[in-house]
Amino acid sequence: MYMVSNTITVLEGYGDDILERFKIRQGIEDMPGFVALKVMKRLEIKGHEEVLVHTIWEDKAAFENWFASREFHVAHRKPAMTPDGQKMVTGNSIDHYEIIVESDATKAVGYVG
Repeated sequence: MYMVSNTITVLEGYGDDILERFKIRQGIEDMPGFVALKVMKRLEIKGHEEVLVHTIWEDKAAFENWFASREFHVAHRKPAMTPDGQKMVTGNSIDHYEIIVESDATKAVGYVG
């Protein structure tokens, strides 16, 4: 499995606006190899806000196909703007990971020791 983590830096007071944009589905769920999307808001941060987006894919090629897709470009074509014309997003950092161990409550079988 393959995960891409995007940490988005947002002007203070506009994090919820960015989170609302993620509630409008733009086709990622229909992409071959898509596994999961998790969108989170960082708590207890001063001076700005952060939204963390994790996408999980079957493999790197599935992510690259999404990144090159028309759906990706349509979803990212229009930046979020404040009422006075500032971009809400002031920066971002993207990291790529290979998932080595995965567990959740549906897969829990007990302690092995």
